[in-house]
Amino acid sequence: MSIDLSTMGKSYKIEILERRPSLICAIDKRSAIVTGIQIQPKGLSSITIDGKPYEVWCAIDGNTIWVHIEGRVYSVEVNNSLEKLISSNQSSDEIHSDMPGTVVEIHTSEGAYVATGDALMTIESMKMQVIISAPRNGTIERIHYKTNATFDKGTVLVSLAAVSDRNQEK
Repeated sequence: MSIDLSTMGKSYKIEILERRPSLICAIDKRSAIVTGIQIQPKGLSSITIDGKPYEVWCAIDGNTIWVHIEGRVYSVEVNNSLEKLISSNQSSDEIHSDMPGTVVEIHTSEGAYVATGDALMTIESMKMQVIISAPRNGTIERIHYKTNATFDKGTVLVSLAAVSDRNQEK
């Protein structure tokens, strides 16, 4: 998989070379080992690149990601669809896993209303913790795995039911 980005007037191609035992990416043919990723849907995240830890604030606006790192703010344009990269293989009602892993924490419950971007669960895969967020507004119909349960790639993690027009009017 590759992602095309541009920032400060330059374009970059990021390719994932390996996923195990560590995530190894090539950025314009320079490889970097990425570990310790803790992505939050809003606010502060952390990442370690080539052994150096970073605290990063990110905000996503369409295909633009605003990144604040080490006192500087970068506007990063994702030249291929960010939504497609984030929600590949997902229907609007089912949230699938992109890789095998373990459920670390569940942030919601069945029957709960969630808004786009709300944290649903934290999973761990390839030594990285990632928060799975709601792709749209709706109600949690079913949470398919409990905390500490393992799952395979492509497995449905959470099912959403659409909020009826009648309920939205209340």
